[in-house]
Amino acid sequence: MTGPSTFGELLRRWRERALFTQEELAQRSGLDPRTLRRWETGESVRPRGSSLRLVAEVLGLTDDESLELAAAARGATLTVPDRPHQLPPAPSHFVGRHEELAALHARVAEGRSVIAVEGMAGVGKTAFAVQAGRLLAPDFPDGQIFIDLHGFSDRMHPLEPDQALARTMRALGVPGDQLPVDVEECAGLFRSLVADRRLLFVYDNVAGAGQVAPLLPATATCQVLTTSRHTLASLDRGATIRLGTLPRPEAIDLFARASESTGPSSDQLTEVVELCGRLPLALRIAAARLRSRPSWQLADLVLRLQEQRAAVLDRLDDETLGVSAALDLSYAALDEPTRRAYRLVGLIPGPDIDLGAAAALFGTDDVAARSALETLQDLHLLDEGPAGRYSLHDLTRAHAARHAQATETAQDRSAALTRLLDHYCAWASAAMDLAHPYTRSRRPEPPYVVDPPDWTADQANGWLDTELPNVVAAARAARELELHRYVGDLAGLVHRRLIMRDRLGEADVLHLLALESADDLGDRAAAARAHGDIGRIRRRQNDYQGAADHFAQALSLAAADGLTLVEVEAHIGLAATVQYGGSPVDADEHLIRALRLAEDAGDELGQLESHSTVAHARLSEGAYRTAVSHFDQALALARRVGYRAREVDALIGRGRADAELGRTAAAVDGFRRAVALSREEGLPIGELAGMYNLGNARRRSGDPSSALDSYREVLAVAVRTGNRNWQYEAHQGMGRAYVDLGDGRSALEHHRQAQLLAERKRLRADLARAEDGLGAAYSVLGDPAGARQHWQTALGLLAELGVDHTDDPETSRDAITQKLTAN
Repeated sequence: MTGPSTFGELLRRWRERALFTQEELAQRSGLDPRTLRRWETGESVRPRGSSLRLVAEVLGLTDDESLELAAAARGATLTVPDRPHQLPPAPSHFVGRHEELAALHARVAEGRSVIAVEGMAGVGKTAFAVQAGRLLAPDFPDGQIFIDLHGFSDRMHPLEPDQALARTMRALGVPGDQLPVDVEECAGLFRSLVADRRLLFVYDNVAGAGQVAPLLPATATCQVLTTSRHTLASLDRGATIRLGTLPRPEAIDLFARASESTGPSSDQLTEVVELCGRLPLALRIAAARLRSRPSWQLADLVLRLQEQRAAVLDRLDDETLGVSAALDLSYAALDEPTRRAYRLVGLIPGPDIDLGAAAALFGTDDVAARSALETLQDLHLLDEGPAGRYSLHDLTRAHAARHAQATETAQDRSAALTRLLDHYCAWASAAMDLAHPYTRSRRPEPPYVVDPPDWTADQANGWLDTELPNVVAAARAARELELHRYVGDLAGLVHRRLIMRDRLGEADVLHLLALESADDLGDRAAAARAHGDIGRIRRRQNDYQGAADHFAQALSLAAADGLTLVEVEAHIGLAATVQYGGSPVDADEHLIRALRLAEDAGDELGQLESHSTVAHARLSEGAYRTAVSHFDQALALARRVGYRAREVDALIGRGRADAELGRTAAAVDGFRRAVALSREEGLPIGELAGMYNLGNARRRSGDPSSALDSYREVLAVAVRTGNRNWQYEAHQGMGRAYVDLGDGRSALEHHRQAQLLAERKRLRADLARAEDGLGAAYSVLGDPAGARQHWQTALGLLAELGVDHTDDPETSRDAITQKLTAN
């Protein structure tokens, strides 16, 4: 008989085993009894990692049981889905387009894997693509992805191909740190990832073929729909569906449905739809205007549309005349506070806005802001998205911005945007305080303090992830308006969240803007911080020379101006680049200086990072007892400041050192605790690292067969998420295990895969490890010449790097020399 598998069943079974009632368990763990009751019944299954640890401790669960409970909870928690379903809701009152939909289906059936939907602004391209996408979705069970490329917004920058690729890859579950910096290389990874999957991609508002070309799969198993005002004739495997204005009967049908009109004069209906240019956007806006005025007859709407249309004839082209007339009609009917809100919403730099940001922009309280937003939404001047977020159609945004330019003074526009920037700074600071309190010493002070009383750490992280595009756009706007201080503050506030979420492209843009602003201000301290942040980004992108250059500039500025915390991080960053050829200075010199500075300043985060970096350096050198001492200090500091990712790292590092010292049981325990904590806290890289090192411990304790199981699990997860670093490690580990089993052919296959991955990453240290593994495989196969060739290549790579060892104790100058001697 199988045991319970759901989180609630496991929790109830182990609570009853411990002879606790729900109330008793709640009292001992400090939780609300209602929370436990909802967990057990399955009404609510979103436990935080800290709550799970408390429950596991009170129930006296073993490590394996804690791991099982965390896995069950994680299975019920919202994560990036393997099969994303990102299509927006079906458009309301969608009418007609039967011929165009039939033509699209025919092109898909012909194998045209790229369908470009084109037409003028306001003609309903997005609604058509979403409707088509929803009809096609059952044929693409691996998921549907929707990306707005913002190709035609006056105030928003179109997404660059690398940004669009990053969003698409994140939607497929690929960690940001696995995305190559080079667009072509990233596009190649994307094509490999989707090659055998049935996926539907909808790319909305494409500026041109060059913007979307890197986002196209190479195989016909996937389907792409694009929308654009331009012809994208150069796209391969493509077909074009051109949308014109609605035929008159369908335009009348749309207006009648949207306005909820019954039995009006057909002549007047005809006049309304013609005045709106038979454009769906204009028809919806006009219908909303009529619906909001119960006393109006259709003739009243006709008269006002005629007046507005005449008023705009001198400043618009024929294509947008109907839309602008409808927009002007709705705008003229607003009261002044709501008009002002509409004008100011046209100034927002990002893709959308929520209630709090709107209140800041308007300079009102939430009640007044909500009233204005709901009025604008009722009139179809704003679209409400998920979770109370509001956005504008490109034409509506341009219309609102034009009125803002004409009506609001430059001082008023600047004041509104300044309030919005203050809002983002204050709330980003509050979110980071709650979700990542250990970063406080590294962040600028907010303009004012806010206290979100109902937020959990998960909700704070959710706010940050949702608002990051708006924060980056706000920084761009601040830069353009020469509000330089805000650029650096926004960058500093969200830097570590961008890094944690591997959104390296956005981080790169933000910090380069911050550096430019710091230079314009002549602010050496801000420039030092920006260089340090860019250095960390370059390091995550495997650009070690670039990282070293920025760290060196940060160090020079910080040392001259007495910026101790920046100096600490610059030393640590430089030390980390040494083995990759980034810094010529001995790593120990940087680390000793960083640790001394951090201790003198009472900087616990700096001490933690210093001990962690020293520990890893000692581990790679084979000084395992010294490594254990530093990992223990890093572990204590990580727990003290609440840095869970560093806690996982210290557990794994300590486990690796224990394994090398022959303390296998302690190592295995450490790796299991690291995996459990990673799963509780949602740290996928920690989970992969823990599983991989568990395999290493099993192999080195003489059980290569069990080790293979761990490596296969790592490989499966790494392939599914597109994580090439861990694909490399899994293949390298499997190759070592097969060598131990005497299976040279299998070992050769996996080390060759590791070699290919190392060459793609252009990391010579990893390439040296793969060459060392190939030497071992050839030795098992009885080919000493082949073995010597690969071992000598590995030694040559170490010499090029100027190091005697790598992170892998089996790949060092001494170890390879001994193999050559024995061979």
